[in-house]
Amino acid sequence: MNGTFSPKNVSKTFPTEWELTDLLSKSWEALLLLGGGALAVILHQSFRLPLGLPGHHGIEWMALLIMGRAFSRFRGAGSLTGLGAAGMSMLPIWGVSHDPFIWLIYLLPGPVMDLAFRYLPRFADKLWFLMLLGGLAHVTKPVARLLITIISGWSFGSFRYGVAYPIGSHLLYGLIGGLLGALLVLGIQRLTPKSNPE
Repeated sequence: MNGTFSPKNVSKTFPTEWELTDLLSKSWEALLLLGGGALAVILHQSFRLPLGLPGHHGIEWMALLIMGRAFSRFRGAGSLTGLGAAGMSMLPIWGVSHDPFIWLIYLLPGPVMDLAFRYLPRFADKLWFLMLLGGLAHVTKPVARLLITIISGWSFGSFRYGVAYPIGSHLLYGLIGGLLGALLVLGIQRLTPKSNPE
């Protein structure tokens, strides 16, 4: 050792301004994704109306999830949004939950979104794809509850009218939420000016 630092060693020791900016940008993006999931739970808890329509909160939930996944550069953006929702759903401010698996219900749609975007990227800008993805992701809720009921015997009120009704209802509201999210995503993308490469 000669007691001197080369520029290469200094750059490895101290992050450059570009690296710090990129790190800050990614941190804000992660917080926005987590916040999007948390917002879905807040909306759900704030507007708990006894409509008798299983899954109707899937409209805003799937719209937020589609937007977060479509706009993010993170491969796990959907899972990160679901993690934000799962964490928010477990806070004691909502009182005693009658569903101990609610965190799992919020968590599941995110990985479905991530897998679809990863293995079917050519459809990621298609309206019908995002709409269908919203429907299928939201169906994970009644399917997961059905499996929990079969395995553990835990009963859910949404199955009092049978299995087909909640699955169909969640699919419908998920499709509507997916459509809403897709329209917002594609509309914003169309209004955003594209940079022309020189």
